[in-house]
Amino acid sequence: MTDPNWLPSRVRRNFRIDLFSALGAGAFVSVLIAFMPVVVRRMGGSTTDVAIVVAAPFIGNLLSPVSAYLLAHLPLVRVVAGAASLSRLVFLIAVLLAATPFMLALTSVAFWIITVSNIAAYTALMQGIYPDRERASAMGNVRVGASVAGIGAAALAGSFIGVVPAQWVFAAAALVGLPCALAFFAIRYDGPAAPPARRPALDIARGIWADRRYRKLLLAFSIFGTGNLMNFAVFPIMLVDHFDASNAFVATLAIVQSATQIVGYPVFGRLIDRGSTLRQTLIATLLTILVPIGYLVAPGTWALLPVAVLIGVGVSSGELTAFTNIVHMAPRARIGEYAAANAFLLGVRGTAAPFVAAALLNLVQPQVVLVLGTLLMTTGALVLAQLVRAPSPRAVEVVAAEA
Repeated sequence: MTDPNWLPSRVRRNFRIDLFSALGAGAFVSVLIAFMPVVVRRMGGSTTDVAIVVAAPFIGNLLSPVSAYLLAHLPLVRVVAGAASLSRLVFLIAVLLAATPFMLALTSVAFWIITVSNIAAYTALMQGIYPDRERASAMGNVRVGASVAGIGAAALAGSFIGVVPAQWVFAAAALVGLPCALAFFAIRYDGPAAPPARRPALDIARGIWADRRYRKLLLAFSIFGTGNLMNFAVFPIMLVDHFDASNAFVATLAIVQSATQIVGYPVFGRLIDRGSTLRQTLIATLLTILVPIGYLVAPGTWALLPVAVLIGVGVSSGELTAFTNIVHMAPRARIGEYAAANAFLLGVRGTAAPFVAAALLNLVQPQVVLVLGTLLMTTGALVLAQLVRAPSPRAVEVVAAEA
């Protein structure tokens, strides 16, 4: 029997709403990610203040299992739309009151904690509203819209920051994104008649630990991600202190990255739907290792433009595979649990890595920190390569059945 959530008319309707919601999210998040760490640094913020901004999304991930447990009994659409709407409203109010770099950093933390609280519900909802053979392509096309909006928003923000207070620019971006978040309440999804039973965290952890392939994937991501996020805490420092990049150039980097994502999302979506999500993850991982190398060898700001292209490739592929890896590897009834586990470990490394980088920056040059981060990234990629080469249990079962 066909899943009523996958009827073509409903899928098309939900896709349009998802796309509209993504336009606001893309515009707002593009401005926030591109300019918040640079603005904090220009206002006189310390390396710790910058580290707080970089770590903010991952602090939200660190708390996501708690949110997933508390919100498990609520309808998925309400959780996703409610978290997105509330987070932007809180940010809009708080950023206008922030008068110091530290207060701006805390505003970012508050926003991301609320935003990421819906990650388990969002993963389960994406599995529910899009058919298996179209999911990655649909999500990729939605993110194309977000990237287009991000280009326009970054260009506008780059021209206004420095002319008017940066807090006003951030508030305007949040205000644009708020109606788009509210629109997500219109998504139609018929979930199970009874919500899934809450399971003790220890039982969930034991079950995921017993899944050797997923455990190895989490190990690879933990090693690679620690190095990658250490580097991302260094990049704003390099832009301001080493390259003396202007706000206009920071906007240009964001535009180049978003333009790359516009091309990348539909391409990677089709590749994932028709091929291997793990193989695509490995390819993007290897390309991302070139990003810190680019910062190390760049003779000037112009040489960072290809680096922005590589970041765009990594982001567009990584955003899709972050969900498709879970859908591919997790038992259908436990997708939310697998997503929460992945988000928690992302939160652990994402919260710790920027502060490790900040501490190292007090002892050594930024270039040394980038080298250390690159070595960790390479190690994580090697672990991931072992997983990709090993046949999946599902493939082994198919071969055995054919034999």
